[in-house]
This record gives sequence, C-alpha cells and structure tokens, in this order.
Amino acid sequence: MAIESFIARRYVSSRHRTGFLSFITFIAILGVTIGTAVLIVALAIITGFERKLEETLLGFASHIQVTGFQNQPLANIEETKQTIKSKGDIRSVTPFIQREGMIRSREGFEGILMKGIDARDDVNLIGDYIVGGSFDLSEQEPNRGGIILGEKLARQLAVDIGERITIFALEQSEGTLIGFARAAQFVVTGIYVTGMAEYDDIYVFVSLAAAQRMLRMEDNVSGYDIMVQHIDRIPEISESLFLSLGYPHYPRTMYQMYRHLFTWIELQKKPIPLILGLIVLVASVNIIGTMLMLVMEKTNQIGILKALGMTRSRIGRIFVIDGMIVGVIGVLIGNALGFILCFMQHTYKIISIPGEIYYMNYVPIAIVPFQYIIVSGIALTMCFICTLIPAYLAGRLDPIRTIRFA
Repeated sequence: MAIESFIARRYVSSRHRTGFLSFITFIAILGVTIGTAVLIVALAIITGFERKLEETLLGFASHIQVTGFQNQPLANIEETKQTIKSKGDIRSVTPFIQREGMIRSREGFEGILMKGIDARDDVNLIGDYIVGGSFDLSEQEPNRGGIILGEKLARQLAVDIGERITIFALEQSEGTLIGFARAAQFVVTGIYVTGMAEYDDIYVFVSLAAAQRMLRMEDNVSGYDIMVQHIDRIPEISESLFLSLGYPHYPRTMYQMYRHLFTWIELQKKPIPLILGLIVLVASVNIIGTMLMLVMEKTNQIGILKALGMTRSRIGRIFVIDGMIVGVIGVLIGNALGFILCFMQHTYKIISIPGEIYYMNYVPIAIVPFQYIIVSGIALTMCFICTLIPAYLAGRLDPIRTIRFA
C-alpha cells in the first residue's frame, strides 16, 4: 500500500491549482476538530457533575438515615446502635436531633433546620468545610453552646464569629402534632461552605446535648446517621435495617433522600450520546464533500493511474487514506483542544453557575482518558465510513474519459 499512501499524501499536501480545495479540506478538518472537542467537553462536564454530586453527598450526607416515623422521637439509643452495627459493613452510627425552627439575630430572622450532632463523631464532615472560625460546638458561655452556620445564612443574618443568635423551635408533645415553642441562645463559632445551597442556606449545627436540653428530649433522638464501608451495599443494608428495627424506625438511603439529584443526572446522560454523536456525524459528512471535490479535480490523474494498470480497489484506497488523514488530523487537534478547555475549567473555574440551582458554584470537569479513546474511535470510524462513497466512485471512473477530462 506504499504507492497509495504516497499519492494520498501528495494529494493532501499539494497546493498546485487547489486553493479552493485546500480551503474546503481545512473546513472538513475544522468540522471534525470541533465535533470531537465538543463531544469530549460535554462528556467531561456530565461526568464531572455526577462525580461532584456523589463526592459532596457522600462526604456531607449519611449513606443511610434512620428516623422516626412521622418524626417520632427514638429511644434506646445504645440498643439501637448495637442492632445497626450487627449488620456488618457499618463504618459508623451517629445519633442526631433534627428540627425545623427559626433563627434570629439583631438584623433579621430566617427559617432553618437545626441539627444536633456529636462533635466527636463528625459523620457529616462539617469540619472539612469550615471557612471561618472553628468546628467547636462546646459551651461558649453559661447555657450558650456553639453553633455553626452556612456562609450565605450568616450574611443574611449579618452575624460573624463570636456573636449571639437565638433559635426558636417546637418541642413536639408525645402522641400529638401540637408542640410548645422553645428558645435558646447560641454563640457563632464557625461558618461553613459546601457549595450546596440546600445545606448552606438552611442547616445549622449545634451539639447533641444542647439540642436535647433545648427541646426537652432527655435521652431521645430524632434519628441515626449511618456510614457504610462499601457503597454498593447501601440498599441491601437499608432493607435489612427496616426488617430488624421495626416501627417506628424508618431507614432511607441517600439515593432515596436525594432521588431528584440522581434522576437529574441520569436524564442528562441519556440524550448526550445521541445529540453529540450527530454533531460528529455532521462533521464527518463534510469529508464526503471534500473527497468528492478531490475526485473531480484529480479525474485526469485517476485516468492516467488506471491506464498504467492501477486497479479500482487501489484507486479507492488512495481516497480512503486521504479521508482518514483529514479525520486523524481533526481528531488529534480536537482531542488537544478538548483537553485544553477541560484543563482550564478544571484548574481556573472559569465558568461559574448558580449554586442554589446546581448544588455547586462552578461547572465541574472530570478528565477521563477512556472517554478520549472512545470519542476518537467513534470519530475515526465515522470518518472511514464517509470516505467509502467517494472512494467507490473514484474506482469506477472510466480511464478513457478521465484522461480526456479537462
């Protein structure tokens, strides 16, 4: 195939009387480049969104959460913890108290979800997201424990580290939905940012003991945050806990609690291969036009080659190689362009998005080498298919007429 490759390279690199054809070849290469780059960037964004959400949720939310049916308080803490741990593959079990309420400062008030946690077992990893102050929920003043707020909530309340705030919540009476209003003062000891508005705007964290004292819950809790060793066992362990703990315990997995997020990701992923595949297809089809123009221009030379004894298949190979050269150049440049764009976004966070909608403040990027291989393979395959028609037509040209063609 040496002679076919030599002629194909000459056709691509030759500039004699082919100014217009060179421009069309450039457009064909550009089409493949843009199609490849767009597909790589889109897949990197979709994968980045999925990984960032899973990373944030797995780091900030519990894998399984056991709560009381209709928010009933749960007793027998140690016995329940032992039952949960007996399932195996359990990394940690942490009791918590969670209650809706209002938070008030000198500048205003907002609705919140107060969560009382054990600071010694930070299953929610709040300490990793602290941007101001420290992760300290201990008593700062007599009967005033520490509290940690989201950065946006702190701005809305116009409070800073060391300032006092007041929380109002309902102490739910047993057997009824009616409760008594309870209030307690806290001192702001930390400010956190997770990038997920669902948490940053609403959740405030106090110590478990302070929440129990405020809500008169004694030794009862609202539920348990459970972390497991192997994520793929989450549904299995949740089902087992449902059967073992019984009423009023109600276990839910992170996939159930955040179903809307995972469903959104799946919906985003489904149409992407089809839509972006069409982009590469349109770019590849440009090669057909380019190769047909090349066949028209080289008609006379094709006749000479046939007269010298070159077979139809070898003539066809010349134009297949021409098309593949265009495809390979376009794919290589497209890979480089896609990588550069992904690297710049991953490193410098150039494109920002509203965190209250997307649960993160910037467009996340995941650079996956396997995706580059898949995209390149698909693009080159489509380029090869698009060269077959011009190659077939070139091989069927009549040598007598082509030699006389001017």
